Amino acid sequence: MEERKETHDILATIEQEMDSDIHPLLKKILDNIKPIGITIGGIVIAVAVYSGVTTYQESQHEKAVSELGVIMTMADQTARIEKLEAFAKSGPKELRAAAQLELARIFMDQNDYEKAAGAWSSVGQGADIRVIAGLGEAKALILKGDHAKAVEILSALKKDAGQEFMPAISANLAFAAEKAGQIELAISEYEALKSKEAGNEAFLDYKIGTLKSKS
Repeated sequence: MEERKETHDILATIEQEMDSDIHPLLKKILDNIKPIGITIGGIVIAVAVYSGVTTYQESQHEKAVSELGVIMTMADQTARIEKLEAFAKSGPKELRAAAQLELARIFMDQNDYEKAAGAWSSVGQGADIRVIAGLGEAKALILKGDHAKAVEILSALKKDAGQEFMPAISANLAFAAEKAGQIELAISEYEALKSKEAGNEAFLDYKIGTLKSKS
């Protein structure tokens, strides 16, 4: 009975956005983008200070962080989006990702997955969080129904992502590939997921068997 309940829970997870399979750091970003965005600004200031930048540069960074903080707390969401989009284009390069993260959060909340995917893509231009941003972009594309594009994004991520990201990438890639009709790829990714995720074998065997019967 317990195994059947577990299998049902896993099925619900993969068939409904796959939230519990997303890498914990990605989920933290999705759930807490605003404070993380502000924290990114604080980190930039600290790095600037320890890098020996001039007092003028420090003051400009502090001013930009304050400006971004004000924008993020604006009650008028339309105005906030406009300000964030402008900041993401013309603000200090080190802080643009924070603005894009906030835009991604807003667009995800609005179910505007096309714009959300664009915001995640912009975030991904920074190498430090490229994989996380790619997973966010793929999620937005999956929710939008553009599974083929999600497959393209996830396949590219898989080439050089760290091992800690592979279960999340395989889970999302298997789901997107199945929805896109790329059955062989879906089977391959479910098999890869099975080799990495102990405890879910019954469900994964079921998915693999079902897909093989269609191929």
